[in-house]
Amino acid sequence: MSENRSLPWIEPTQKRSREKVGRILDATLELAVAGGSLDVKMTDIARAADVAVGTLYQFFPTRSALIAKLFAREMAPIDASLTEMFRDDPDFDSLAARVESLLFQHLQWVQERPGLSIIWGARNLDRDIEFADLENTRRNAAALSERLSSVMPTPVANGEVYATALLICHLWSSVIRLCALVEPDERPELIRQYTSMIVAQCGALSQHP
Repeated sequence: MSENRSLPWIEPTQKRSREKVGRILDATLELAVAGGSLDVKMTDIARAADVAVGTLYQFFPTRSALIAKLFAREMAPIDASLTEMFRDDPDFDSLAARVESLLFQHLQWVQERPGLSIIWGARNLDRDIEFADLENTRRNAAALSERLSSVMPTPVANGEVYATALLICHLWSSVIRLCALVEPDERPELIRQYTSMIVAQCGALSQHP
């Protein structure tokens, strides 16, 4: 998808408005988890958040915009730590251990956020949520690409580094979702294999003439 657009949610600036939006997002998440689906009515969300329906639509004109904003909030801890694998210690010899540690940490976060699995499951059914997921992946890839380029021993074409970063970030969430679905004893090997893919590609980039 190459279209360039932004979702029509309103970012509040006043504390009181931010608190309302927080209640709206919390209520949406609670209703989705309780019902096991994102098929929640805006009127039910407004009632659970103790806000007027008009106030809800003031910030989120569509349910898709609301869900996309919820997705962005729930993904924030993962987004904020994705570049940690290349932060402080650029040594590629220890990259595998850092990647594995981060993957296991993110898996734990996802397991503690049941709403994320519900949102992820609906992304292919809603273009706005799918778009929000793609934009989220692109932002992470841009940050990861910048960090990865800074630790390369020799210059590498920006397009190659960004493509690698984009693939890492896109597959990262897929691996996490897969690990959350399979049996616990299957997870370590899946994470090891994905880690090996990342290390091998980063190693190949670092050896470019």
